[in-house]
Order: sequence, then structure tokens, then C-alpha cells
Amino acid sequence: MLPSSATMSIKLVSNVLIFSCTNIVGVCTHYPAEVSQRQAFQETRECIQARLHSQNENQQQERLLLSVLPRHVAMEMKADINAKQEDMMFHKIYIQKHDNVSILFADIEGFTSLASQCTAQELVMTLNELFARFDKLAS
Repeated sequence: MLPSSATMSIKLVSNVLIFSCTNIVGVCTHYPAEVSQRQAFQETRECIQARLHSQNENQQQERLLLSVLPRHVAMEMKADINAKQEDMMFHKIYIQKHDNVSILFADIEGFTSLASQCTAQELVMTLNELFARFDKLAS
């Protein structure tokens, strides 16, 4: 009985040793793979966030450009900027010729106090009425 008990003990120890070594090898190979997968995921996430941020910035720039310039001028400028003509010595001038045009320079006396005494909507309505009168007088 003793020899079989010793044999069983040796088999048990060898099985435990094999399972332990197999698990250690598994952990040693799985952990670096897990780390690299997490790192790849993190880099992909950061790339997507940067792209979304860039798209938001581009949309804000386009809205700003459209709030200042007419759409056709803004789109022409945007197309020229996207073309990236680096060898140009001079920048393109975005002008158009218009016939029969009058330009009025007007200084509204007391505008600051007027603007502080009324709401923005009332101020815009007053200015609209004033410029409509200018247009009527000019035609």
C-alpha cells in the first residue's frame, strides 16, 4: 500500500505542478496581450475624440465665417484655404464689382445711451427703421 500511496502522492504533486505551471504561463501570456489591447483601445478612443473635436472646431469656424461674410464668399475662401496653395506670394482678394451703389457713413449721436436704455430687440427695430428711411431717401 505504501508504494501506491507514494506513487499517488507523486502523481498528485506532479499534476499540481503541471497545472500551476500552465496557469502561470497562461497569466504571463495573457497579461501583456490584455495590456496591449487596452492600450490600442485607449489610442483609438483618443483618436476618435480628437477627430470629433476637430470637426466641432471646423463647424465653429464655418459658422463664424458665415456670420461675417456672405455664403458665396465664405465658401470660395474655404475652398481656396483647403486647396493649400503654399507657393502663392500674395493672397487672393475677394472683391466683386457692383454698379449703381451708394455707400452711407452715419454716426448715430447718443447711440450708446440709446442702446443702454432699451432692449436688444427694440434697438434692432429702431435701427431697422432708421436704415429703411436711409434706403428710402437714397432711392
